[in-house]
Amino acid sequence: MPKIPVAKKRVAAYCRVSTFRNEQDESFETQQKYYEELIQSHPDWELVKVYADRHSATRVKNRPGFQEMAAAAEAKKLDIIICKSISRFSRNMVDCQQYAKWFRTLGVTVIFEEQNIRTDDPTCDFVLSILAAVAQDESHSISENEKAAYASRFARGEYNLGNNRILGYDCVDGELVPNKDAWIVKEVFRRFIEGESYRQIAKGLEELGAQSLHSKKGFGVETLRYMVSNETYVGDKRLQKKAPLDYLTKKPNPNQKVESNYLWDDHEAIIDRETWDKAQEILEKRKELAKVGIHKTNREHHFLYGKVFCGECGAPFLRRTLKAAGGFKTQSTYKAWNCRNRQKGKGNERCGNRFIKEEELIDAILRELEWLNMDQERFEKEVSKVLVYPDHIEVEKLIQPTGSLSGFANKQKKMVTRWAFFVLDGIAMYRVLLYAGCQRHTIGRNLYEA
Repeated sequence: MPKIPVAKKRVAAYCRVSTFRNEQDESFETQQKYYEELIQSHPDWELVKVYADRHSATRVKNRPGFQEMAAAAEAKKLDIIICKSISRFSRNMVDCQQYAKWFRTLGVTVIFEEQNIRTDDPTCDFVLSILAAVAQDESHSISENEKAAYASRFARGEYNLGNNRILGYDCVDGELVPNKDAWIVKEVFRRFIEGESYRQIAKGLEELGAQSLHSKKGFGVETLRYMVSNETYVGDKRLQKKAPLDYLTKKPNPNQKVESNYLWDDHEAIIDRETWDKAQEILEKRKELAKVGIHKTNREHHFLYGKVFCGECGAPFLRRTLKAAGGFKTQSTYKAWNCRNRQKGKGNERCGNRFIKEEELIDAILRELEWLNMDQERFEKEVSKVLVYPDHIEVEKLIQPTGSLSGFANKQKKMVTRWAFFVLDGIAMYRVLLYAGCQRHTIGRNLYEA
């Protein structure tokens, strides 16, 4: 009776190393060779493939080699998977247990060599959960050590930036040095201060042939927004801007307190301090306006936009185009302003404040300011806000300093210095008279009379 051939088990191996360092690359190749020889040494095993990932990752979704192996198992192409240890399979306890059970439902057995565990053993679940927790704790310990090392370096003012990480700079011997793209940075800040929107800036850069660092599609809004708020361009550096990534979620923990370290004049600046301060002032104004629903992003907005507010509910007034009486026949329109909350329809949130024609609004503002004509530049500098009520308006002015802050500080400094000399002179005179034998009450009376 002829022997019935036994089907060989289709076997794959999974290995992983953490970095691209030379000694680790050698380990990577060694692992591949080891598993190839191991599988070929079993006559009833058939090698399918050695799957591998070169990057360290706790989450399976960040490991393409593991995902490819999972797809092969789902396609019924594997019977056995060999892995050196649980930590190589997954350092995330949830993923480890989930995928071990998932492979088992597909009829695939996972063998962990180091722990001598097979997932087709009924007792493996308990042992696997304990060992997976240990592997996860090891990953957590490594993560905490790395965080502590980074925090220590940041506290000393040390940081590491590879080349091509920041547009306009190269890293030379650990120092940031402006490169040939520095003109792009200067152009962005110049246009931003002049009032161009991010999209206008992006279009202008495209016309000038400027190339983005990491995108072939040009400069996006978020890229430009980040550039004008990046202190690196003024020669400073803020270390630890946000919370470090969680070792499991790979996202910053918003509840974790972070101490930033700010380095002044750390390297050569591309943007001068005056330009930087102007840009930050604009950004701060936009943040304040955004809190009340005003998104003033370029110079094309009407000069009243962001200045006129409802006196009843505090919401901003918006400019609208309305049809005049009989407008259906003549197609005539006019500009008017009304409270943003008036558009909310019926209900308690709806504001009942009035519409006001633009000409009437400007005339009322001029009367309040006692101006003959509207000077938009002066209005921007002197007026904080205009409050519109059902029967009147109120204008709040900005507090204008009588002189520069530095001049005021110098005056204060001189005044303190003069008082210091006066006090010192008085003390010296007191000691001289006391030494001459005068009575204390006589000295006090003489000083008072003087």
